[in-house]
Formats: sequence, C-alpha cells, structure tokens
Amino acid sequence: MFDGTPDEISKLVEPGRVHRRVYTDNDIFELEMERIFGRAWMFAGHTSQIPNPGDYVTADIGRQPIMFIRHKDGTPQVLLNRCAHRGPKVCNEPCGNAKALTCIYHGWTYDTDGTLLDVSMPEGAAPHFDKKDFGLAKAPRRGEYRGFVFVSLAEKGESFDEFLGPMKANIDDLVDRAPDGEIMLDAGMHRYYFRGNWKLQVENVLDSYHVPYSHASTVNKKGEQFSRREGDKEGAQVVEGKSAKTADAWKGRRSYVVDFGHGWTSNTELKEGERSSPAYDAYKDSLAAKVGQDRMEEILEPEFHNSLLYPNCSIMGLNIHVRIIRPVSADLTEVTVYPIRLKGAPDEMNSANIRLLNVTHSATSFVQTDDLESFRRTQVGLQSLQSDWIDLSRGMGEEEADPHYNATRESAMHEMAIRAQYQAWLYYMCEAA
Repeated sequence: MFDGTPDEISKLVEPGRVHRRVYTDNDIFELEMERIFGRAWMFAGHTSQIPNPGDYVTADIGRQPIMFIRHKDGTPQVLLNRCAHRGPKVCNEPCGNAKALTCIYHGWTYDTDGTLLDVSMPEGAAPHFDKKDFGLAKAPRRGEYRGFVFVSLAEKGESFDEFLGPMKANIDDLVDRAPDGEIMLDAGMHRYYFRGNWKLQVENVLDSYHVPYSHASTVNKKGEQFSRREGDKEGAQVVEGKSAKTADAWKGRRSYVVDFGHGWTSNTELKEGERSSPAYDAYKDSLAAKVGQDRMEEILEPEFHNSLLYPNCSIMGLNIHVRIIRPVSADLTEVTVYPIRLKGAPDEMNSANIRLLNVTHSATSFVQTDDLESFRRTQVGLQSLQSDWIDLSRGMGEEEADPHYNATRESAMHEMAIRAQYQAWLYYMCEAA
C-alpha cells in the first residue's frame, strides 16, 4: 500500500533513473493532483482571450473546473466553477459572454467577480443565511505577466515572481515579436487526448534526442526537416544526408534548466539571412516601423526553441504557440494547443503562422502524431515487468553553469532537463506531504 510519505516518494527517483510506477500507479497520480496541480502555479488563460467585460473561457486545472472571466471593472478574474449552493458547474460552455452567471439547477446568480447577486425564492433561506458568505470561490493566488495569467490553488507557497524567475525572458522573447508588443490567443485551439501519462508529454517538450528517429519521416534526402517558419526555404539539418547519422548542427543544440523544473532548448540553426517571403517581409517592415531596424534584428535573432514552465505549460518559439498539458488519469492526458497571433503583424503573417502550426502540432500533423504514438507505446511498455526503472542518465556529470542566462546547460541530446523535472516533482510531492 502506497502511503505517500516523503521517504516512500523519494525512493521512486534515483540519480539517473525513475521508477516506472510514477507513470502507471493510480495512487501516485492522485497525489500528483493534490500536491502538484493543487499547489504549483498553473496557466489559467491569456488576457487576449477575454477582451471585453463579461467575456469568459472555462478550463480545468487538474480536476478543478475554473472560469477565466473579465469583470465589469476590467480586471481578469479566476473563479472556481462550482455553484456555492449545491455544487453544479455554473458555466458549462467553453467560452462566451455573460452579464451575470446563473446556475442551471436552482437559479442562483453571481456577478462576474463571483459575488452572489440573487437567490431564487429568498423567503425560503435559513434565518442566518447571508449572501456575502456564498459567492463563487476564487483561486487563492493569481499572478500575471505580459498577459499570461497563472493561479495557484494553494494559500501559501512560492510567490509568482519566484516561480517565473528567469523564464520571464522566454515570454519576452515571444511577446516582443509582436509589432504592438502584445500577443493574442484568440485564434481558436487544437485539443486532443493521448493514452499516456502526462509526464511523457512534459518530458518530450525539451527532448531533442528523439527528433532524428521519431520524426524521420519529416526529413528529406538531404537530411533537412521541412520548413517550419514562414519565409524559410528549408528546415533544420537533422541528419547527415545518406549516412542517416545525427547532424553536427543538430547535436550542437543546448538545453537549459533553472529552478522549479523549468527549462528550454536553444533554437534550431537556420539560414536567417535567406529567410524571405511576401508575408514575412511585410511583417519585418511592420516590426521595424514600431521598434526600429536594430531592435527588429535583435528580436528576430532565434534564441529559444521550446520552453517549459513546469509542470504543464509549454511555449514554442519556432512554430509559435502555447501548449497546456492536463492530466486526466494515470494513462490519459489532454493537450490544448493555442495558436498565437502577433498583434500589429500583417494578417498574411498571422495566417501563415497558424497554417504552419496545423502542419506541425495538430493531432494529425507531421510532428505531433509521431510523439503521440511514442507516448502510447511507452505507456503500454511500462506494464512490462522487465525492469522497474526508467533510465534518464544521458549526460550525467556534464552539466555546466551558464552565467549569461543564470541557468545550468548541457547538450540537448542529453537528459538533464528531464532529471531537473523530477527534482521539481520530488519537491512538490514531498513538501506537501
């Protein structure tokens, strides 16, 4: 019987390996819902999704249904989506606009900040009943950075600034690409499920080792991947042509990790000086008109490829999007992919970005389908009793300090980033025990 004590949990993670139970055990999954998704800072939404008072989107943080809604005073609110009377979800639609929020069951009505406005047939209420005691609950803590809104469902813990730390630079890298200095997550979404543990997708975000093998079908005879950015004539050199060996340019990629399991990979080496198309050239002109030629060139110099805000928020710097990973059960995971529009960029550029995202990261795309099949096979394979341990030892001992980013770095072909994620996993799982 798994009792979830720090001593028992710590036995599941050893230097360079983790126990297969962390992916398959239902008791461990239940503790993750409580100790990680009930405590860590989690992405709730982006302010561009709710531009007007009364606009809302609904989502889930772990198993907690939430409403991300703009109050009439203009402030974004994160409310727990549960009527204070008998418990139904108040908002059942994925998005919409409401002047007030009314529960379908007994008609209790709430303001857009969660205040209880009206109770049907109030004459039946108990003598001690007071409306101010029955508003919709709010997420205990909320933080916002450049439109990204995060919440923690725990009353205490690391501050939002401590949590975000050096990862602000990764968000800045994305948002600064917009000529108007804002990004928009208002272009719809992809949502799909895969039969595998949530940590498989989280690990994959910063794993460059798998690309030449898992995504071999995306590489041409010259060893180059298909173009994944508007204006590129070709993609990254992944393998050395006919030899099928991993290309030196790909091996040169680096991984970086900071506190709380966060990390990123360096950008793919591409021919920046040759990047051109009517849509991309018009975008460069619009960006330079707003920030100047020198700053435009600085912004467009590739720096971050994939970034991870642990435990479940991924920002892609190549095919620009935000990806949210939500555990459903130990072997079922929901993924939501939000395309990004760059505010102030020409429509042609934003349309091109979304089109390329459809090619790479939709559920039936060139890239994502490979990963989902790998996750499914891994979850099935982990039922085998061949070994209780998963090896994550690539590159152990080769980590080095990176003073420029105030991070730790290593080859992206190694598994430092995944080991760092498991240190964060141990931290959350043991500290809350």
